[in-house]
Amino acid sequence: MIPLRILVVGQTPPPYGGQTVMIQLLLDGSYQEIELVHVRMSFSKNLNSNGRLKLGKIWELFRVVAAIYRVKLTKRPKVLYYPPSGPNYVPVIRDIFILCLTRRLFSNTVFHLHAGGISEFYPRMNPALRGLFRLALFNPDLVIRTASLSAQDGKGLHCKREIVIPNGIPDSAGESIVRTVIPGAPVRILLVALLREDKGVLVAVSAVQQLLAAGMNVELTCMGEWDSPDVRSRAESLIEPAFRSKFKFPGALTGDEKWKYFRDAEIFLFPSYFHSETFGIVLLEAMSFSLPSVATRWRGIPEVVEEGSCALLCQPRDVEGCRDALAQLVGDAALRERMGKNARARYLRYFTIDAHRNAIERALSQLKG
Repeated sequence: MIPLRILVVGQTPPPYGGQTVMIQLLLDGSYQEIELVHVRMSFSKNLNSNGRLKLGKIWELFRVVAAIYRVKLTKRPKVLYYPPSGPNYVPVIRDIFILCLTRRLFSNTVFHLHAGGISEFYPRMNPALRGLFRLALFNPDLVIRTASLSAQDGKGLHCKREIVIPNGIPDSAGESIVRTVIPGAPVRILLVALLREDKGVLVAVSAVQQLLAAGMNVELTCMGEWDSPDVRSRAESLIEPAFRSKFKFPGALTGDEKWKYFRDAEIFLFPSYFHSETFGIVLLEAMSFSLPSVATRWRGIPEVVEEGSCALLCQPRDVEGCRDALAQLVGDAALRERMGKNARARYLRYFTIDAHRNAIERALSQLKG
């Protein structure tokens, strides 16, 4: 059987965001029924430049389009796999430009929606852009969503077929982790994200500040790039001078440096209400490292973690709810251990990289090409 050749157009790390990581993991897989070829986008070198117009990005548009034509002529892929952006003006215009010039070269088009909300952007566009949006993005042959609770973009794009495939990641932990409670040591809370307001960094800092003020022995590490100096200034202004040593901001880390923080942490915190949130790859990372989580009832997050079993959930923007959920875990080491074991088991059952790749291969191999 000749594998179905598929052109994957998308950015791989750097930067290290959920979408770029998942595209790299897809490309790194070994498959029987499909063959992947890749045209790499390179519109952003770091996460905080996503969605911002720069002169170099205009040149990159033409380079990507030319590369797609070159690969089409030389390798003759029949299917286009493309991850559209979320509802941000500059990336949407980018997608329209690329897809209007290339999509009709292929027998089938697959949109993998790692970011949510692009169909909600359509009604806000002027009539001319709406026409181009329809030409570029309407009627894909297949839409892959990461969670059933994420934005209903498949219907909004009038897709012919839609399927939900959860993300999956390699097991960087390699084993269940049992954490020893050290008397007098602070309970270590870890947040990993692009540090922007709607990823919940201000909620996290405020909630932990309240725990410290109430006499609880905790510390918070926020790992990731700052989205802007303004967000950083606002976060730091929430911290009382007496507690400044309890907050750490080590920046964006990868590899063993990153995993050390996951091993050392005791609670994972992800109070996101990011508009384009669909899944939360970092939650899988936390689950693989046997960490209980405090997160939000937002988009696909409740499908990733199981409330009450391996996570406590609060409402978006709810500092007090976040604080109370953290306090429950901070004050109960046995609950942390039980939820951590459940989190690890859930990861192994549903969210391994092999499960993800197998599901993607089944879905893509059904296309006629």
